Amino acid sequence: MDLQVDNRAETYGHLADYLQDELARLDVVVECEIRRISQAGMLPDDEAHGGLLDMAMTPGEALQLLNEAPFHLRLSDDDLALIDQLDRRIASRLSATRDLGVELPVHRLQDQFGLDELDLRLIMAALAPHLDRKYLRLYGYLHDDLTRQYITPDLLIRLCCRNETERLAAYERLIGAMGIWRSFVVRPPASEALQHTSVLLQPLRLSDRIIHYLLGLEWRYTGPLASVRFHPAGDEPPPIYANAGLHDRLERRAFASVLGEGPVVWLLHGPSGSGKTLHARHVARSLGRSLLEWDVSLAPADDVAFAELVKQLLFEAKLANAVPAFDKAHRLAGEDGARDRRLVRLIELLADWDGIAFLFGDEEVRPPSMPTGVRWMSDGIPLPGLDQSRLLWQRFAERRMPIGEEVSAALAAKFRFPPGLIAQAVESALHAEPADATAGAGSDNAAARRLEAAARSSMSRRISGKAVRLESGFRWSDLILPEDTLALLMQAAMRLNHRHTVMHRWGFDAKLPYGRGISMLFTGPPGTGKTMSAMVMGNEMGVDVYRVDLSRVVSKYIGETEKNLGEIFDQARYGGSILFFDEADALFGKRSEVKDAHDKYANMETSYLLQKMEEYDGLTILATNFKQNLDDAFLRRIHYVVRFPFPDAAQRERLWRSCLPPAMPVGELDIPELARKFELAGGPIKNIVLTAAYLAAGEGAPVSMRHIKDGIVQEYKKTGKVLLKEQLSWLEEVSRAG
Repeated sequence: MDLQVDNRAETYGHLADYLQDELARLDVVVECEIRRISQAGMLPDDEAHGGLLDMAMTPGEALQLLNEAPFHLRLSDDDLALIDQLDRRIASRLSATRDLGVELPVHRLQDQFGLDELDLRLIMAALAPHLDRKYLRLYGYLHDDLTRQYITPDLLIRLCCRNETERLAAYERLIGAMGIWRSFVVRPPASEALQHTSVLLQPLRLSDRIIHYLLGLEWRYTGPLASVRFHPAGDEPPPIYANAGLHDRLERRAFASVLGEGPVVWLLHGPSGSGKTLHARHVARSLGRSLLEWDVSLAPADDVAFAELVKQLLFEAKLANAVPAFDKAHRLAGEDGARDRRLVRLIELLADWDGIAFLFGDEEVRPPSMPTGVRWMSDGIPLPGLDQSRLLWQRFAERRMPIGEEVSAALAAKFRFPPGLIAQAVESALHAEPADATAGAGSDNAAARRLEAAARSSMSRRISGKAVRLESGFRWSDLILPEDTLALLMQAAMRLNHRHTVMHRWGFDAKLPYGRGISMLFTGPPGTGKTMSAMVMGNEMGVDVYRVDLSRVVSKYIGETEKNLGEIFDQARYGGSILFFDEADALFGKRSEVKDAHDKYANMETSYLLQKMEEYDGLTILATNFKQNLDDAFLRRIHYVVRFPFPDAAQRERLWRSCLPPAMPVGELDIPELARKFELAGGPIKNIVLTAAYLAAGEGAPVSMRHIKDGIVQEYKKTGKVLLKEQLSWLEEVSRAG
C-alpha cells in the first residue's frame, strides 16, 4: 500500500480525525492479510470463481494449511515499518490532543479500564464495520465466506496480533471475556451451522453501549436503568445551606478514604429531601468525579437480573469517571431474608469496585455480613433544626419571593421540611401565582399564604395514598362537650404548642431521647364529636389533620402493614401533622396469644405502632367506639384518655341549635322538645338537619317540623333504631301543626 505518513505532532481537532487515522491503519493491515493469503493460495481467484466459494480442496492446499504458522499477523519488514509509523502518528496526535486539554472517548477508555495497545487495536477492528460498510465485505472475504460479514475472534486475532504472546492475550480477552471485556463484547446467536464449530469462528460484536461511547453519541438508558441520573463533575452543585459542618466532615472522610486500600461503601441516611444526593455531589466533585445515581429499588426481584443491573451501573460509572450512588437502599433490607440477601449481594458486587460508592437510604441499615476488604461508613443527615429551617426558607425564597424573618420563622415552626422539600415548596408557590410573586404592599402576607399553601399541598401529595386531610373551620367555641373533656383537649393542645420551649429551650430534649410527642385516645359512642375535636385541635394549633385510611394501611402480606405505617409517620413529621386513626381498635386491638404465624405478625404490627408513636414528635390520636377492645399496652403509653360521653338533654339542645346556619330560613321548631324526646348524638343531629334542609329547599319553603320529622325517620331507619310510638305520634302531631 502506497501511503504517506506525516509524523508531525498535531492534535485531533475532531473525533472523526482520530477514527480516520485508525481506519487508515486498519486498511494497511487488511491489505497485508489479503496479500498474504492470496500468495499462499488460501483463497479462490475472483475471476475463476466469480466470488463464489471453492467447495473443494486440493492436496496441495491441505499441505499449505499444515505449513501455516499460528493465525496472527505476519508482516514484512516494509509493512512493519509502515504500521509502526502509523502507530507513532496516532499515539503522538492522541498525546498532543490530551495536552491541549481535549479528552477523546478513547482517552477515557484507556484511563478508566487500563487498556493497552492490543486492546485498542482489537476495539478499532471491531468498530470498523460500524463506520464503513466496506469492512463487512472485506471481513467476509477474509473469512473465505462472503456470507459471514461479521467479526470473529479468529479474524480479530489475525488482524491485530503480531506474535504468539499477543495472540494468547487476545484469545483470553475475546473468548474468555476476561475482565472488562465482558462488558465490551456481546455474542449474537450463531446459526445452527456455526453452533458446533470452533469458538474462534463464532460471531462477535461490540456492545451497543461501547459503540455509542466511542462515537460520542448520546446514550439513553432503558428499562430499570431509565431512572439513572447523571450529575457531571463540571456542574457546580447548589450550595448547602444547612449541615455545613456535616459537609466538611464528609469531605475530610472522603479524602481519608481514597488513601486507604479497597472499596469504601458509604451510607448516607436521612429523610427524603434532606440533601443526601447534594452532599454526595459535593464529595464527588471534590474528588474530581461525577455522580451517577440510580434508584436500586426499581431492580427486578430476580437475583440474577438484579446482579446484572448493578454490574451495568458500575460499568456506566467507570465510563463516566463517576462515583456510583444507589438510592432507596433501605428497601433492600430489614423485612425478610430475601431482601437482606439482596443488600448483601449489592455489597458483594461493590467489593470489586475501586473507590467510593454511596448508598442512600431514608433510614440507617447495615448488611448482616460484610465482604472481606470492604470498608463501611455511615452518616446520618438529620432534619434541619428550627433556626436552620428558618434560614432555608429565607434563602430559597430570597431571589424571587423575598420574605421577612417573621414569615420564615412561622413556616419553619409549622413545616419541619428538609432542604429539598423547602426548595420544591418555593418553586410550587412561584408557579402557582407568578404574576404577583413580587407584589408591593402586603406582598409579605401574600407570599406567606402562597408558601404555606404550597407546603400543605406537598404534604398532601406525599401522604394522600394512605391518609386523607380533614379540613374545617371549627374552633373551640363550636365544640359542645362536658367541661372536663374540653379542658383535656385544650391542655393537650397547649402542650403541643409549647413543646419547642420545653424541649429545646429548657433542655428536656436531652432528658427524653424518645417519647417527645403526644398520644391521645378518644373513646365514646359514634357521633359524639371525636373527629370534630381532632379538626378543632388542628385549627387551633395551625397544623394539618390526616385521618388514616385503615383499608390502605393494613395488608395481608407480612411486613407491608409496618411499611405503610412507617411511611405515614415519616411523611407526617414534615408538617408536624396530627395523625387521626379512626376506629383504631380494628388495627390496634388486644394482642393475642401466639398460636400461629398470623398471631405472631399481628402482635409485631401492634408493637411497631407503639414504637412509631413514641418516636413521633407530633400528636397521634386513636379514636374508638369501644375502649375495652384496645390493648392495655396502648393505654399505659397514652398521655391523654379523653372520654366523649353521650350528650345529655341540655347538650343536645345546644347541638340542635348549633347545626342551624343563620342564613337558613326556619319555621317554628320545638328545639327543647326535640332534645328531650330524642337521645341523639351530634353526628345524627347534623344529618337530620341537613336532610330537612334539602327537603325544604326542594319545596322552596322554610325548614319546618315536618321536614325535621322526615329527617328523624330516615336517620332512625339508617341506623336500625326503632322509633317509639310516643315519639312518632308527637312528630306527626307537630308536623300537622307546622
